[in-house]
Order: sequence, then C-alpha cells, then structure tokens
Amino acid sequence: MSFFTVAMLAAAVSYSTPQSAVAAYGDAIARNDPALLATAFQPSAIMYCSDGSDLHATYQAQWKQRMQTSSPPLGPVSTTLEWVDASATTALARAVAVRGDKHFMDYLLLARLKDGWRIVGKLCQANALPSPRSAAAVSAVVDTKLAADRSWDSALLAESIDPRALVMTVENGEFVAATLAEWQARYVDRRKASPGNAITVTSRVIDARGDIGVARWSFRAPDGSEWTDRALMIRVGQGWRMTALVFAKEASGR
Repeated sequence: MSFFTVAMLAAAVSYSTPQSAVAAYGDAIARNDPALLATAFQPSAIMYCSDGSDLHATYQAQWKQRMQTSSPPLGPVSTTLEWVDASATTALARAVAVRGDKHFMDYLLLARLKDGWRIVGKLCQANALPSPRSAAAVSAVVDTKLAADRSWDSALLAESIDPRALVMTVENGEFVAATLAEWQARYVDRRKASPGNAITVTSRVIDARGDIGVARWSFRAPDGSEWTDRALMIRVGQGWRMTALVFAKEASGR
C-alpha cells in the first residue's frame, strides 16, 4: 500500500472519542496495518521509547515502513486502555501494550481536530512500574514550566521542554505546532511587553511509570480565562523533560 493511499484513508476516518482513537491504534498494531495506524495518529506524532538508559525516537514514516516490511510480533498482541484524562479538546491516556513476550506501558497525548480525535504523541517503556520518585520528578518539571510562564523566562522554558518536542494547540479544528526555539523567542518578546504573568493553578494531575510520565495542569490567566496544558515526559540525560505539550483555552473537565 502506498503512502498516498495511507494518507487518503487517514483523511476519511474520524474518531469521536479519545478512547476510539486509542482502540484504532491497538487494532492497527494487532493487524500490522500502517493505513489504520495513520487514521489514529496525527502525522507529526513521534513515539519516544525508553529502555531505562537510552531514548529511541520513531517518527510516523519510519513506523509505517517498518510495519510494511516486517511481520507482526509472535504471540499475543493487545492494547488495553487503563486510564483517560480528557477535556473538550485535549486528552491523556495510559495503556498496557502486549507485543508477544514483551509488556509495555504506553502514554498517549491526544487532540480533537476537525476530523476527530488523533494521537499527537506517544511514550513507551517495557515493564514500567508506578514510581513515586518519577511522579515527583514530573511534578517538578511542571513547576519549572509554570515558573517560566510566570516570568516569561526562556531559559527556564528550555529546562522543562526537550529540544525535539513540539508545543501544540488546536485552532478552529486545525493542528498548530511550534518548536521550543520558536516559543523561547515568543517568551523574549512577551517579557519586553510584560515582566510578569500572574497565572493561578487550579488543578494538577500526575501519572508516572518507570522513566516515563504525563501531567495535566489547569490554570487561570490574569484576564480570567481558563487554560489546560497536557504533556508527555521522559527521563533523558539532562533529567526529565517534556517530549510533547498541547495547550488549550479550556478548563480541565468537559
């Protein structure tokens, strides 16, 4: 199947819930079907996997090519959704992925685009178990990001977000993404106009397993508007960093 056909199929399928997008991803792996995988993932999404000492990144074209040229894992293949944290436009999910004799923990970041829910980022690690130390580290990264936001500090921003990460949002159903370097430049501009940004955190959710984790934090801006950020995080050589971040002008619940 050509990549053009894959793209056409992805454009024709819409998922009405985060759960249905995750289910499509699971079905795609079970069938070894790159076209079905393309319907579940936004094309910019990168899968970052940790083996406890190193970080491995796979972009969508690599993943689909691998599916086209290799056989599915021997033995059982399943993807079981365990937890979802969702609002109107963005969501986080945790799933257990069985791939033959390997058991992975998956974290997924999702956004609702005009053609339905799509996965915009993924983390995985084999045999990752709940870790209070990892949860504390994830929460500390959120604190760093909030400190950067409150003072428009571009250096602090770089301490919380990995250079490869995309910072994303949704505007009128369209996927919008920018690099860390772009956001650092925006913070420099904002600091020239305003020395501070007195946001108030209204809620926070942290979940971490092994060397991977997720966070959702909601806050109120000085103008009274409600915002929610959701992020994937992983432990790298410099410590914990966000590998994908999506923000939306909305409260934490639906």
